[in-house]
Amino acid sequence: MCSIVYDQELQASPPKHLDVPFFTEVLETALRTSRIQLTGIHCSMGSSTGENYCSQIYRVKLSYRQQNGKASQKDEQMMVIVKSIPRIDSVEFLEDLQVYLKEKITYYELLPRLELLTQCKRRFGPKLYQCMKQPQNTLVFEDLGQHGYVMASRETGLDETHCRLVMERLAEFHAASMVLATLDPDIFEAYGDGMLSPDGLAKDDGLLMRFFAGNGQQLHKLVNSWSGYERIAGKIGKYLEQQRAHLVRAQAPVDKEIKVLNHGDLWVNNMLFKYNGAQQVQDVIFIDFQLSIWGSPGIDLNYFFYTSLSLDVLKHKRPQLLKIYHNRLSETLLNLDLGVPVPSYEQLLAEVHRREGYGFFANYGILPTVSQDKSETSDNSLENFTDADFTKQKTEQMFASTRLAETLRYTLPHFERAGVFD
Repeated sequence: MCSIVYDQELQASPPKHLDVPFFTEVLETALRTSRIQLTGIHCSMGSSTGENYCSQIYRVKLSYRQQNGKASQKDEQMMVIVKSIPRIDSVEFLEDLQVYLKEKITYYELLPRLELLTQCKRRFGPKLYQCMKQPQNTLVFEDLGQHGYVMASRETGLDETHCRLVMERLAEFHAASMVLATLDPDIFEAYGDGMLSPDGLAKDDGLLMRFFAGNGQQLHKLVNSWSGYERIAGKIGKYLEQQRAHLVRAQAPVDKEIKVLNHGDLWVNNMLFKYNGAQQVQDVIFIDFQLSIWGSPGIDLNYFFYTSLSLDVLKHKRPQLLKIYHNRLSETLLNLDLGVPVPSYEQLLAEVHRREGYGFFANYGILPTVSQDKSETSDNSLENFTDADFTKQKTEQMFASTRLAETLRYTLPHFERAGVFD
């Protein structure tokens, strides 16, 4: 009889919805056969506490035997990643954004079609083996760690080599989505909302709006204390008076813009890198497509630039990275050869400039969390952020980051020149 063994950190509250029948079905789907016997399940946490806000991540080792009539079969093993979204009040905005349904559709339908368009020369995400809606929204993926993929450091930001690779892969992903939209014009109808959805931001007491408002106020307080930034501090104060409208406008569609499928949450923890024996980066695969949105490529590009680059790369390599992105976008569209117009470099720059407001939001709304030292994130969770005192203390802690302050001293004058505060 197969049983489930939990690591010590899970024994107090094991995920009971992940049972033997469920993992049996996972294994049958992954191996494409029902002629297997599940012999063991070992479940552990799949990410450090404070690294995932909206979901619980588990790493599960499945032991099994092939049933082919031979009595002396040895156990084989497969690793999977399980992502469960608890049904709690603090994540009600995820229901509003239909993140479970969107992610399921993306993995089951979109990514395989995009990869087929590129003749399977590229993988844009892991395989999805199984999903269920009750009692918790749950998805089961292949564990890319088995193939050598790992996360980079979020605290320091990515160097130029990593960023160049991300630009190439993102351009291929965006280009393939543009082609798919010509073949199936209705396929992206479910992708009208992303992180800054008007529905998700509608409630003053909703978690998203309270979180971003708290970050905005702390930003204003910080910049007010800097000599020489008085004018910018005043403009930030004016911005915060209409913060919700600015956030909604940063993502809202614009007539005649270039449209691609944006990942929607493209920061360093949502990409996995693979290295060779000399520790040279060779490949990158994206994960976590629950906030994807059909719209301007300026959404993904600005979000990535202002959450995930080291400051040196942001300061000195941004134009080169945009050129790499445009070159690969153009090359991919031409190679796919389905008549999709290739945007000019000037058109791309216009898209990025038009979405600088999204970059500003990412810079004060997301980077403070990204740049936190891991020693400070063990108590970060959506449930804790529903407590006003905890949120205040944590926001002050985040905005005390040296990396964040150095980054903001560079980016805020840039955003002012771009007209973001006007």
